[in-house]
Amino acid sequence: MKPYRLIALAVAVHTLAGCAWLGLGEPNYGKTLADMSEAEIPSDPMPVEPTTMDQIEDSYRAALDVATDPAVRHQILVRLADLEMKRSEQEQLDAQTQKEFFGDAVSMYEELIKLNQERPINGELMSNERLLYRLSKAYALDGRMAASDAVLAELVESYPESAYAAEAEFRRAEQAFTYGDYEQAEKLYQQVVDAGENTPFYENAVYMHGWSEFKRGNNRAAIESFTVVLDRKLANADANLADLSSSDRNMVGDTLRVMGIVFSYLDGAEAITGIYNDLGQRHYQHLLYMQLGELYLEKKRFRDSADTFSHYIKTFPQTDYAPLFAVRAIDVLMKGNFPSEILPAKEQYVKDYGVYSSYWQSRSDDQRKMLLPQLHTYLEELSSYYHASAQDLKKQVARYQAAKANGKKPGFELPDETPQTYFLLAAGYYEQFLATFPGDEKTGEMTYLMAEANYEAGQLRPAIVAYEKVAYDLLDKEHGGEAGYAALIAMQELIDGFTITSEADKTQLAEWRTHKINSSISFADYYPEDRRAAPVLTKAAQDVFQQGDLPRAVSIATRMTQWQPAPPASLQKTAWLVLGHSQFDLGNFNEADAAYRQVLTLLPEEDPERESVTERLAASMYKSSEQQIAAGDKMPAVAKMLQIASVAPGTTIAIKARYDAANLLMDMKNWSEAERVLLDFRTRYPEHELTATLPPKLAMIYQETEQWDKAAQQLAVMAKSGDPEVMRQSLYLSAELFEKSGDKARALEQYRSYANQYPAPFDIATEARFKLVSLYGESGDSSKRYYWLKELVKADKAAGSTRTDRSRYLAAMATAEFAEDDYNRFNSIKLTLPIKKSLRKKKAAMDQTLKSYRAVLDYGVAEFTTEANYRIGMLYAQLSRDLMDSQRPPGLDLLAMEQYEILLEEQAYPFEEKAIDIHANNAQRAWEGLYDDGVKHSFDALAKLLPARYGKTEVQGEVSRGLH
Repeated sequence: MKPYRLIALAVAVHTLAGCAWLGLGEPNYGKTLADMSEAEIPSDPMPVEPTTMDQIEDSYRAALDVATDPAVRHQILVRLADLEMKRSEQEQLDAQTQKEFFGDAVSMYEELIKLNQERPINGELMSNERLLYRLSKAYALDGRMAASDAVLAELVESYPESAYAAEAEFRRAEQAFTYGDYEQAEKLYQQVVDAGENTPFYENAVYMHGWSEFKRGNNRAAIESFTVVLDRKLANADANLADLSSSDRNMVGDTLRVMGIVFSYLDGAEAITGIYNDLGQRHYQHLLYMQLGELYLEKKRFRDSADTFSHYIKTFPQTDYAPLFAVRAIDVLMKGNFPSEILPAKEQYVKDYGVYSSYWQSRSDDQRKMLLPQLHTYLEELSSYYHASAQDLKKQVARYQAAKANGKKPGFELPDETPQTYFLLAAGYYEQFLATFPGDEKTGEMTYLMAEANYEAGQLRPAIVAYEKVAYDLLDKEHGGEAGYAALIAMQELIDGFTITSEADKTQLAEWRTHKINSSISFADYYPEDRRAAPVLTKAAQDVFQQGDLPRAVSIATRMTQWQPAPPASLQKTAWLVLGHSQFDLGNFNEADAAYRQVLTLLPEEDPERESVTERLAASMYKSSEQQIAAGDKMPAVAKMLQIASVAPGTTIAIKARYDAANLLMDMKNWSEAERVLLDFRTRYPEHELTATLPPKLAMIYQETEQWDKAAQQLAVMAKSGDPEVMRQSLYLSAELFEKSGDKARALEQYRSYANQYPAPFDIATEARFKLVSLYGESGDSSKRYYWLKELVKADKAAGSTRTDRSRYLAAMATAEFAEDDYNRFNSIKLTLPIKKSLRKKKAAMDQTLKSYRAVLDYGVAEFTTEANYRIGMLYAQLSRDLMDSQRPPGLDLLAMEQYEILLEEQAYPFEEKAIDIHANNAQRAWEGLYDDGVKHSFDALAKLLPARYGKTEVQGEVSRGLH
């Protein structure tokens, strides 16, 4: 080696990759002198050949030979040492074997340092600061670390303010750490830190200072140092690790890893919480918990890992990272095989971060999106689990109850929970899924399952809402039909179990019934191909009819009758029945008629329902005829009424229709046809209650057609039964009509029955007695006539307040007839010898006759009063004449006879005078306006008794005035 190369000096720089032996990556030291780029010669526009390092060295040697200025010579020597250092580095890079490469450089740097110490230049000693630094580097690159460390120590001691001091201390610290002198390393790193944040070695020093403390067991102190590193690297709370440079990411990652190790040596997650409660909270604190949890997981400490994640959630429940920790905790439980804790953890996740949580409500849409994947998975799992569990438990309960019912031991115990509890939980998770993922492809399925769970839990109302959503909002192809039908089943159960305690309950029940109808129609509308659509629509028609919405019932039932393909006959029958009933109640009787006829075509002959349908058909025809009557179409109405018997023979309606047809014919005065219908009615229905009402109608017809005997016969029938008043009237009217028809015997029979059975009304009974008097008189039965004359008098006498002028008149008439009989008896007695005896008899008859006529006079009836006065007058006149015409005693001489005659005249004359007075008084009534037969007869008698005075005839106006 050339002599000048022996004095070439080299400075080595320690380039240890910060704690690379710990696997923490190469620390970033920032810019150092060793990193300075080589001096560059300005490019020459003229191309030159490349200059080799030997050529450069030769140039510097040449310059050294001619240089006289000590300072220049010093610089050239330094350049030569640096060139040697460069050559050594290149040789080291190109070498295939390991050996020392920097011996010449070391010698040159050491020689320069010594020269600088011994030989001043321009009166001043040159600084060895840079040369010591380069020497240290040369030692280090050659692997002579102790020598390098000693040089660095000299550099720091000699130049404590040197720009290389911090790096020197850092290199020394690295050396101490490498050799396990952690106490010395900690001190040296602390000196670098104390040098301030401006040194490029600050962060690495802090980082390694923490490692040194950790190695010494000062865990709390180590955490504080590491925290400083993270505070600097993660200063921006909004920054992401991905935003860091690669070296910074490595340092942060290494720091977190070592901190995880440190905390695992302490109290784990609680240590993190406690320490940072003291140091102050950090925005990156979640990274520490995450690192610790992952470390535990790596070591298969699953419980500690899960507890760490859970601890973070408990400590920081509202941070953005809490859901992530919850997911990691669940993952760890799954990896660690903690099945009993996995489900509760997922439930807690849904509770804490689900759509109804305060956490969810406080997050933005973007933040919520981060939660969705787990919520989707967990909600599906939870709802499915509880639904399946509920179904299994339901089966267990059924088996348990069956065993109990059969008197057997079930062999197992039921859990405390009920199937309903699980069904409700499942329904709740289904509902959360739908609320969280309204547009999810599983919305239809999940909504249907929610409805099923609610239904099984007895929650009919929410079940109905969900079922209908699936069927009519989502139109789910797989579950829509089932959901629509299930909604109807649930609604019917709700209606059947409805308890009414108030008017509001009644209203709500009515609303549910209407809802069920509407839902049924929707089911038929949306799922017409479903085999249950026709039955559902038929039931809806029935329900609408029962609600009284007749037009709508007609519409639905009509739709059912037109359903294609045609439903079973039973459904068709029901639809036609609803249509018929609705049309009937709407007053559309012809349409009802047509519907009922359709029903009959669907019913077998032996079907018991035919009877009621036939009745309804008959009623429709009857009501239709009533409408015809109201419209004035009476004959068509009659025809339709009579047709009912052919459609529904023997029905109540048919009977009533035939009866009413007869009445209508009577109203129309179509007597012959009315008679025919009534007689036919009597023949068809002899035992029917209406048959008893036919006689009056027939009687009326016969009266109107002047068939008196037939009318009387009908009335006679009426008189035998029924209403007492009708019987009475019918009996009397039958007697009159028998009399009018010439059947006097039947007339007598009916009058006699009436007189004997009905003393009241008094006036009618009186007339019946009078009719008997007349008819018996016509038949020549005087004794019976005499009996009924006496009954007239007797009844009048006993009438009291019911007595009438007519009864008095007839009683007076009867009494007059009795007096007339007495009068005739009086006239029949002749005065014969012995005269005294015959005169006594005559006089007795006279007294009786006078008594009878006075009884007539007591009635005060003018007609009979004047006649009675006339008869009394004639009675006295007759007695006078009878005296004068009496038989003379035989054997009287002429004188005796004369004297006898005088005696007779004296006896007869007062009677004649009495007669004249009575006739005169009776005739006097003519002057009062009464001139009847009695008055007239008295005038005639006076004309004979006093011809001179009354011998001429006078015409007088008739005036009736009775004597009293």
